[in-house]
Amino acid sequence: LSRFPSVRRDLSLVLDKEITFSDVEKVARISNQKLLKEINLFDVYEGDKLPINKKSIALRVLLQPQDKTFTDEEIEDISKKIINLVTIDFEATLRQ
Repeated sequence: LSRFPSVRRDLSLVLDKEITFSDVEKVARISNQKLLKEINLFDVYEGDKLPINKKSIALRVLLQPQDKTFTDEEIEDISKKIINLVTIDFEATLRQ
């Protein structure tokens, strides 16, 4: 157990319907394997508010620091890395 508090971050992404959570999880884990402890899917939306052949997935990411408490900037940097990798690999976008 770490003596430093973990951080949960929710991300909602729009991507092609054929892309699976498993695909996204594999890419997201590349961003920071040491600090990224869990990635869970907690929502999938497919409907008329999205373009044809697109879906929205919502992920909950658990980050666990090993040697200090995260700063807001560090949390934001890790989140951006995850988003950038998924965006590049799957042409995903953040859901607003």
